[in-house]
Amino acid sequence: MAETEKDWYQKGLQLKQKGRYQKAIQSFNQAIDHKIKFAKAYFARGVCFYKLGNTRQATDDLAAAAMLGCEAAEFWSKHDRNKFKKSDEDSES
Repeated sequence: MAETEKDWYQKGLQLKQKGRYQKAIQSFNQAIDHKIKFAKAYFARGVCFYKLGNTRQATDDLAAAAMLGCEAAEFWSKHDRNKFKKSDEDSES
């Protein structure tokens, strides 16, 4: 039985909840490969990247999710974007 983007997304959410962020990212990648405009998958993958300390990729994914209409990502982009940018600048110093 072929897995759909929703199957991969659900698997990713389960892995994310268990703190297995790398594996969750792989599942979200599969979900996005199946449906390129899957806003929730971009958002969830962005959260995983953030948890792993990859703020640049997190920022990109959360911005993509916001552009695709994910309300949680839209909220983030209005309220937390400066915090992400500041942490990127701090790590480059």
